[in-house]
Amino acid sequence: MSNEEKSMIAELVFELGKVTRRAMDNADDKATPVELTRLANNLLEAGHEKVANDLLMLFVAGFEEGDPPERRTHPEHRQ
Repeated sequence: MSNEEKSMIAELVFELGKVTRRAMDNADDKATPVELTRLANNLLEAGHEKVANDLLMLFVAGFEEGDPPERRTHPEHRQ
C-alpha cells in the first residue's frame, strides 16, 4: 500500500470519527462528556482485535475532536 493510500485511509477514519460524534450530538438524548469518553474507550476495546490499533486511535481522535474542535474545552457550547 502506498503512502498516499495510507494517508487517504487515515483521513477517512478520522472523518468517520468526527461524523459519528456529530451524529451522537444531534441525537435527542445528549450524552455527558463522561459518557462520551466511556463510549470512546469502549470503541477502542471492542475493535482491539478486529481493527488496527492506529486506525482505532485515529477514529477516536476524530470522535474526540468532533466539529467544532473547541467542544473538548467548552462542552456547554456544543452545537
